[in-house]
Amino acid sequence: MTSSRRDFLARSAQLGVLLGAGIPILQACGSDSGSSGPVADPIADGLEPEKGPLRVFNYDSYVNPDVVAAFEAQYGVKVEITTFTTDTEAVTKLASKAIEVDVHHSMAATSIDRLIAGGIVQPLNKSYIPNFENAFDALKDPWYDKGSAHSVPYNFFGTGIGYRADRIDPAQVEEQGWDTLWNATDFKGQVSVLDDEREALVMAMMRKGIFDVNTTDQAIIDQALADLSELIDRVSVKVNIEAYKNIPEGATTVAHTWSPDLINAYAAYLPEGTDPAVLGFWHPPAGEYLVTNDSMGVVAGCKNPVLAHLYINFLLDNEIAEQNFSWVGYLPALSKFDADYVIGAGYVPENLRACVPTTEEIEKGLYLKPIGADGDAKYTAAWSTFTSGA
Repeated sequence: MTSSRRDFLARSAQLGVLLGAGIPILQACGSDSGSSGPVADPIADGLEPEKGPLRVFNYDSYVNPDVVAAFEAQYGVKVEITTFTTDTEAVTKLASKAIEVDVHHSMAATSIDRLIAGGIVQPLNKSYIPNFENAFDALKDPWYDKGSAHSVPYNFFGTGIGYRADRIDPAQVEEQGWDTLWNATDFKGQVSVLDDEREALVMAMMRKGIFDVNTTDQAIIDQALADLSELIDRVSVKVNIEAYKNIPEGATTVAHTWSPDLINAYAAYLPEGTDPAVLGFWHPPAGEYLVTNDSMGVVAGCKNPVLAHLYINFLLDNEIAEQNFSWVGYLPALSKFDADYVIGAGYVPENLRACVPTTEEIEKGLYLKPIGADGDAKYTAAWSTFTSGA
């Protein structure tokens, strides 16, 4: 996982810009034609690609430069990448027409419905995206965009516990689950939770058997805050997004973190000569596992809609996706890249098989969804209380 993408996951909620409050802005902007609301029709079949340059909107370092160069060479065009730091920033700039781009490369699941409703992204013509068939079946009809009418999945990951298997018994982690964080009293100062208010508070809820991960019940949020706050005295908990390097380097023993962090720990941060078996990852069973993905879409009214479709199709090619994965560190949301494949190809060691969500885990996954301005405010207030004491 790239550091810039980690930074987004941590900072998007902290900025205090509530996406729920952005719906009127999106609807007011609409498409280039001045209309508001969803764009009704995709582009026609059989059109020739434009001459470019293709303008891509993406996080920094979230696509392999060699992949971009290969697309440029294949289609004889230039690709210009404009970057953003948070999903909120991306939505705001698109809605205000502060930028002109063709492809939104990395749409968060929690904002796609707003982008559709505001006429910011247009329906896709799948005749230009035959590689869509390579996508996980479980992500072809996602909750945020039925039938993938406006988006295609880019990558996917889940949330669990990363740990040092040479310090804590994997069987113990499997038995204790989320309680592992609270029970790690032998590792004071070496325990961390994600610097993300929804992720951390929801984790505390799931520990108590509450799996409505989009609840706005104040009593449940307050109890999650109280439970999370216990970690301050019990284990001197750290709040960060650096498990990808802190675990392999030994500064952290137990971390609430994202699955790609352990893949990247193995690939890039494990000290030379260290056995990969020191790394471990646990997550809850299917139906209790928090998973998510980013998606790609075509911006409504863009100058290069055919080329935009072709770029998306290019990223969904199995060989191109593998080249991209080897550099970015995120698992492509394509059916080829199951645990057996990425382990056999040497990208992931066998002991980190759990870092690759299965089809069942994706199908039954728990997903963070928009909870509106009032809901966001409740989580933000609780998080502020927790972090002020941590």
